[in-house]
Amino acid sequence: MSPDNDASFGSPDAEHPNYRHIALLVSVVAALAIVAWAASLFFGVRAQGFAQTTVTPTKTVAPPIGDARPAVVGPQAALPTFTPVPTNTPIPLPSSVDSSTSAKSAGIRPEPWVEEIAVIRGLNPDGDYIIVDQNNQTMYVVDDGYLARQLHITTGDPDSGWDTPAWFGVVGDYWGTFQGRGGVLADEGWWLFERAGGNFLIHSLPYTLDASGDKHFKGERDLGASPASNGCIRLSPEDAAWFSAWNPAGKPIIILPYTGLHANQG
Repeated sequence: MSPDNDASFGSPDAEHPNYRHIALLVSVVAALAIVAWAASLFFGVRAQGFAQTTVTPTKTVAPPIGDARPAVVGPQAALPTFTPVPTNTPIPLPSSVDSSTSAKSAGIRPEPWVEEIAVIRGLNPDGDYIIVDQNNQTMYVVDDGYLARQLHITTGDPDSGWDTPAWFGVVGDYWGTFQGRGGVLADEGWWLFERAGGNFLIHSLPYTLDASGDKHFKGERDLGASPASNGCIRLSPEDAAWFSAWNPAGKPIIILPYTGLHANQG
């Protein structure tokens, strides 16, 4: 063995030939770690800055419901707004006016045919109801099965094209004093129904006012005698006031057809 070879064998490099490779590998791993740390630090700062500068959208507050409704355009915009007819409250008359109590005390029942018509229409004959007999120009007011009043009336004149249609329903709103065709006035109006563009009511005789404010009623002679109205059911002023005091609102009413003056009903 040569001395040179001995000297080579005794050095550290000669004894551990892989040290150099290991040292190089450690250096590479350390460098990569430093690069990774620097990259994470760099991109972390970028992400933090981006998060801080990102604007969060603000929720838009919805407008009130009234403002959100679209404006009405076209034909609907021209439609008028419906205004209800005012309903005045009738003033009760003094207790001297006939009432159901007096009718019960008298024990007067309506004619059998009146009760029969009420039963045919499904009404309780012992309840409240109204029967309008156009043939005899008479209105029967029944209270708790007893005849409270038998009133003279005048209904629509079919010869003039103003008939009163046969009808079954309930008495509607109280109109009080109102103006009818031709500018005449009427009191104690009670609405029944509307047909062919016209309203049908029960009310007092029509009248005009003079310069002093006095009433001049029309058609007194027709009451109980002949049809002469424009379709409504007319009562004398006194009977109209009594009818309002009786308070017919919501009570059933049967208007029988007109088949001829004084023709039998039932």
